[in-house]
Amino acid sequence: MTYQVKLENFDGPLDLLLFLIQENEIDIYDIPIALITKQYLEYIDIIKSLDLEVGGDFLLMAATLLRIKSKMLLPRRLLEDDEEHEDPREELVRRLVEYRQFKEGASVLGEHEDAQINVFFRPVGDNYIDEDISPEDIVEEIKLDLNLWDLVRAFKGVLDRGGDDLARTIERENVSIEEKMDAIIYFLDTNKGIFFKDLFQQEKTRQDIVA
Repeated sequence: MTYQVKLENFDGPLDLLLFLIQENEIDIYDIPIALITKQYLEYIDIIKSLDLEVGGDFLLMAATLLRIKSKMLLPRRLLEDDEEHEDPREELVRRLVEYRQFKEGASVLGEHEDAQINVFFRPVGDNYIDEDISPEDIVEEIKLDLNLWDLVRAFKGVLDRGGDDLARTIERENVSIEEKMDAIIYFLDTNKGIFFKDLFQQEKTRQDIVA
């Protein structure tokens, strides 16, 4: 039997910002831009450390956050003297609110679709057996109620706990991704419930963790 893991959909930098706002229990209309910018850049660094490609839209949002942060640091009187004065965060907040509404609407549609998918019909005949299907062909679908950013956050926690011990490891050896996949599947088969961090208990190097 093989396992197929499904994550909830995510899409772009606005998703990451909404995740950080929710994670920090922040009022979307009063974003502490310095804090969010710091955390956003940390997540981008983690994605890069995983050898994943960071899209131009993520880098553009990073530049936007830094620009807003720099404006927020200006003396208030300089902002008030600006004839077109507005909160530097206003445009970003508008985009986030619109995106959140879009996402909530998409979620409702997705629930209706899932309800239709879960309607099954009895095969022809009470003793119907498809002899062409082997046990290896059966896929057990595991749907996780989390998204990419939950995994990135968990991975960040693993790296933070490793600290200097990971950095001090000098020896370098090839790490097989296939072996790591087999080890994770075995770990899932032999344990009723595990935490994400449990998968990294035996890993001693950053290379092992990334694999």
